[in-house]
This record gives sequence, structure tokens and C-alpha cells, in this order.
Amino acid sequence: MGLQGTVIRSIFQTAASFGAAFDTLCQLSGINPEEINDSENMVEWEKAALIWVPLLKLSGDPLIGLRIGMSADKSLHGMVGFLIQSCKDLNQALELFARYGHMSSPMVAYRYTVKQVAVLEITQNKLWLMKYPEPGRHANDFLLATIVNTCRALSGKHIVPARVELAFEMREISAYRDFFGCDVLFNKEINRIVLSKEDISTAILTSDQSMFQLFNSIVADKQALLTSNSTVENLKQVLFMQFKGRIPTIEEAAFALNMTPRHLQRRLLQEQTTFRDIAGATRKEIALQLMQNPAIKISEVSDILGYSDLTAFRKAFKSWANATPSAIRKGSA
Repeated sequence: MGLQGTVIRSIFQTAASFGAAFDTLCQLSGINPEEINDSENMVEWEKAALIWVPLLKLSGDPLIGLRIGMSADKSLHGMVGFLIQSCKDLNQALELFARYGHMSSPMVAYRYTVKQVAVLEITQNKLWLMKYPEPGRHANDFLLATIVNTCRALSGKHIVPARVELAFEMREISAYRDFFGCDVLFNKEINRIVLSKEDISTAILTSDQSMFQLFNSIVADKQALLTSNSTVENLKQVLFMQFKGRIPTIEEAAFALNMTPRHLQRRLLQEQTTFRDIAGATRKEIALQLMQNPAIKISEVSDILGYSDLTAFRKAFKSWANATPSAIRKGSA
């Protein structure tokens, strides 16, 4: 899991207008410029998450994620970017962005629905938010701003959402309202951009049906290839993203992977492991990661992982780490 390198490059290049030199940002983030020159390269998720630390430090701006997103015309890279730019209208573009957006950043999940209005829901990985809450907020602000900016750039129309909802505390609300041009609600359960049906029917200026068919085929084949590469990695990604720490039943996990439970068991056996082993290792990884943050209570870690009581969590944790949660917490203090 990580972030497409060229997305980071766009962030750093845009940040130059705020006085943060590209080379300096790469150096402070521990990123080799070669890592972010190819849309096929994925930067490891923690390194990608922490790029906002030097950006915030150098700018001193508590809204740096929003500012960079506001300044970027669009943030579409690789085959998914070409596909979206060739769509017929914003509705089709948003639908495909929700379907394939995880290919640019597996740490973010999308859901797009159209009823009386169109709603794009954006969910960041809970491990990311718990471990790095401030960088997570800047990444989220950047993402929402670039999505709206991209809609405006692709359509040539000043798209104004019906409303924007953020799963974060309010911070300088006027800056959000000035950019989005609508009500911005904070402390919501999920991040949402709500658009009118009229706006999503707006044609895309670069629409090209023949190019759309080409890129749609390429992206679909690429996703199918990724899905077939490693059942273990695909299962881990599903456990991290879709269930947010709670370990599901094998039936739930198989459904999320578009497989039958028997097929999933067979594929895992071919890779010399089992669902129980992968689920246990994932739960352990999440627990150990969350325990590194002293701001997260041990009871909260237990709840996130779906334990019925704290005693059961302590017992399981001791079997993983050969120490109690309290001892690990004291040792990392």
C-alpha cells in the first residue's frame, strides 16, 4: 500500500509557489526524485503520509493541504488519469474515479452514488488517521480540493458542490467556504462531496470515445492483473481498507474479493497460508502500529480490532508481542 509517485511530485511542484523548494521537500521527506517521476511507482504509505510534515513545517500554514489542492488544476496521473480525461461527462468520470482511484492510493477508498444528488464518499485508512492524524487531515483536504478543481478543469465550468462534509474538526471555515463556494460541514462521520445532477451531466472538454475505450480496457486489464498477482496481498488490502481494523469472517472477506469462500481458501493454500494466519497477522500489525501512538487509548485499540472486552485483547496482544499492551506502551514512551 502506498501513493502513486507522480501525485507526490505534483504536490511538491505546487508547493514551490508557497516557497518550499522541490529538492528541499524531497530531502526532508526522504524521497529520491527518481521515485516520483513514474506514475507506475508507488511510494510506501508511511513515507507518503509523512510528506505533509515538512510541508507544514516550511509553510507554517495549518491549511497547507487545502491551499495546495486549491492551486493544483488537476491531479490525474497514469492510465487512470487518461481514462478520466477521456470520459463523456463528470458523472462517468466520478464513477470511474471511485472504481479505480485506489490504484493511485490504496490507503483511500471511494464510494459514488447518484440518487436525488450525486455523492462521492472518501474514506481514509483508519490506521493512517490514528497514527498520523495531522498529516491525514492535510492529505484529505488536498484530495477534496483537487477533486473539485479537477471537475472544474475538465468541464471548463466553475462547479460548486451542494455541500462538502469533512470528518475533521472545524479549522478556518472561511477558507473552505471561499474555495468550495458552498456550506462546509465539519465533524461528520465521513468525507463527502455532494453535487447536483445538473453539474455531473456537464460534458468533459477532452472527451474522446476512442481514447476512452482504449484506456478503459487498459485500466480494467491492469486492475485484473493486480487482483490476480497475490491473493495474500489483495486480502491484506481488503482487511485494512474495507473493514477498518475489524477482522471479518472468511465469507465477508471472500465477498469483498469477488470470490467464494472455498475459492479464497484454495488460493491461499496455493500461496502456503490460510485465512486465519493472514487475519491474525493483519490484526497484530494494526495493533502494534496503533500502540505506537500514546494518544490512542488501549481500550480504543481493542475496540477498533473488534474485541468483545479488554481482557481478550490483552491476552491476544501478549501472545503476539510477548508483552502486555501496557508494557509495550511504557517501553515506547
